[in-house]
Amino acid sequence: MDSSTVEPLSVGVQIGLRVPVILIALAGVLLALLMLRRLGALSGILAAAGSLLIAADQAANVLWILHVRSITSGGDLDIDTFNTVNNAYAVADAVLITIGVALVVASLLVRRSAADGSPAGLGAGAAPAPWSPAPPPAWGPPQE
Repeated sequence: MDSSTVEPLSVGVQIGLRVPVILIALAGVLLALLMLRRLGALSGILAAAGSLLIAADQAANVLWILHVRSITSGGDLDIDTFNTVNNAYAVADAVLITIGVALVVASLLVRRSAADGSPAGLGAGAAPAPWSPAPPPAWGPPQE
């Protein structure tokens, strides 16, 4: 196989792959905050924080791409600097995504323990009332 036919994805494609994840994670933050009352305070805050960290992780990945591109585009590539920068972003990426996903999972566990009514400490409390549809409107003239 000729190595000239296989190239890394362009910077635009790499960033384009991460932008939808950022937008979905930010929508998750908004949704968690809007449903705070239904989820419970702790569960909603954990879900929002986790989604925010996932969005921050993907934003850091965009910075990683741009930073590595700026290092490699100059004619004076220092492999030690490249490796140091690349390793720092790799560690930050692993830490952010791990904490973010752990917070989202914790929010689900807290919500589950609250719904069960079990005194788990984190999410002990009453579950919200189940949804019931509104009664159908009464058709006809208004009653006096």
